[in-house]
Amino acid sequence: MTHKHCVNKCGVRTGTGAQCCERARPGTMLLYPLLVLLLLASAACTRTFNITHLIVPEVVAPGITDVEIECRYDANFTLLNWFKGPNEFFRYKPGAAPSTRSFPILGVGRVELIACGPAACRLRLGALTEEATGLYRCDIERDVPPYKFETRTAYMEVHGHEHRRPLLEGLAEEYGDEDDIQAYCRGAPDAEIRWYINGREIEEMRGSPSLKRQSSRLIFQGIPPVVTVQCAEFRYGKLSGSKEMKARWIDPANSQKDERAQEQRNSSQVLSISVAVILLLCFILL
Repeated sequence: MTHKHCVNKCGVRTGTGAQCCERARPGTMLLYPLLVLLLLASAACTRTFNITHLIVPEVVAPGITDVEIECRYDANFTLLNWFKGPNEFFRYKPGAAPSTRSFPILGVGRVELIACGPAACRLRLGALTEEATGLYRCDIERDVPPYKFETRTAYMEVHGHEHRRPLLEGLAEEYGDEDDIQAYCRGAPDAEIRWYINGREIEEMRGSPSLKRQSSRLIFQGIPPVVTVQCAEFRYGKLSGSKEMKARWIDPANSQKDERAQEQRNSSQVLSISVAVILLLCFILL
């Protein structure tokens, strides 16, 4: 009878038959999970993470108040965001409860979900006005290893959606740190007033005809820094009119420089006048 022998790495026979199998089994059992993990990691790394199409109308003609936008992708993401300019208006997080959430933006009266899934996210934007013109962006990201991010943008221009504009007044041309930003909005008698700063609604001010907020450098955007204040009037939940104004940020350092420069100019003017008066007196006395 022939017996199979186990041989160690040094070439020494260490057992036969079942003993050999018993010694080999633990290593084999550990190998399979490692292979599975390697295969999963390889699949995660090699899978594409792309936005394949971003469908946004380039031009919205007069009379069209609703449009559909769509973001198509080939990606295993954990979060999708829609933006207009810097302002987010829709979020999709697979597996969360709820998995979708929308945010108000000026120019778009309604944001409706058509469908969001593993291949595409499609929305309907309704009650559009000319303020809906702008750059639209779809972002997808994976916030767990392996971390990934992809974005794509498209511009939409909305024509001929004129509406009445409420009266916005009281906003100063510039503000410094901790100044009070105050404004007043007069809309139609049956309208609800809503306030926006840099395109994002101040929800606690909804229904109030006046806005009051403390100035901070954090709310001034761009170069030079400006803040955009908008009042909008809504009827039956739909935007019917809006007006916006901008204010500049006062840099304390530049403000001091301007004050010193103004003082120097004033001193120069006083000196020039004094010299002119002295010369005039000398001329009269002569």
